Amino acid sequence: MHTFLLTLHVILSLLLVFIILMQPGKGADAASAFGGGGGSQIFGASGPGNLLTRGTGVIATLFMITSITLAFQSTRAYQAGGGVDLGAEDVEAGGGFGVPAAPEPTAVPDPTPAPLEIDVAPVPVPEAPPAAPPAAPAP
Repeated sequence: MHTFLLTLHVILSLLLVFIILMQPGKGADAASAFGGGGGSQIFGASGPGNLLTRGTGVIATLFMITSITLAFQSTRAYQAGGGVDLGAEDVEAGGGFGVPAAPEPTAVPDPTPAPLEIDVAPVPVPEAPPAAPPAAPAP
């Protein structure tokens, strides 16, 4: 039933847009709406204004009825499902409506690195050659 009403609602909305666009503008006659003088013969002597106006009212009324019916059905389904508390556990746990909750977090390791222990053998340093005695000054 809900799918039927939703489909009917969409069709009525498209028809409503179409019939409003078909109406002649203020001061225009039927010939301008259909591109020629034959347009007034389709709708009779009164022209398209009366028929399109009546059709707009009928389609608008049906559109309102389907809108109210869909809103009523939506409210009933919302209340039957538990209202606001529906899925609250998932939301509180970090998920969303219809999204499974995230698993419990595990222990987070300490982000500071442990000090490095490097075992390096000492490098032998060669001994410096003995220093030459200072030279005697020239005579």
